Amino acid sequence: MATVDLSTLPVKPTSFGRWQQLNGPLGLQAFGMNAIVCDPGEEFDIAHDESETGHQEAYVVVSGRAVFTIGDDRIEAGPGTVVSAPDPAANRAYEALEPGTRIVCIGAAPGEAQPYGEWIDEDEPEGH
Repeated sequence: MATVDLSTLPVKPTSFGRWQQLNGPLGLQAFGMNAIVCDPGEEFDIAHDESETGHQEAYVVVSGRAVFTIGDDRIEAGPGTVVSAPDPAANRAYEALEPGTRIVCIGAAPGEAQPYGEWIDEDEPEGH
């Protein structure tokens, strides 16, 4: 098991924004996971699609507020909101609406079919 405190993890400036690498500290290899920290008006080149990689992506807003553009859809999201880009060909981008916005980004290409979360529908607690 590993844990990461995003408030103390180093932030690395890149041309694609200010990022925190999560795979190494968490010991994850099955999918990519990083966090971006951004402020309103901050310019970085993040608009992209994943046609070449086939990656699906999900974004979790953990602080602040952001606006996401996925294909033709525009979504405002705050802490606890999860936004997905399941179509690799869909163009996606995001920007901060509040200072100190932090978004955890998760992505990978689909692999072998897995019953992710199906156990939730199949489980019934005793007495219910």
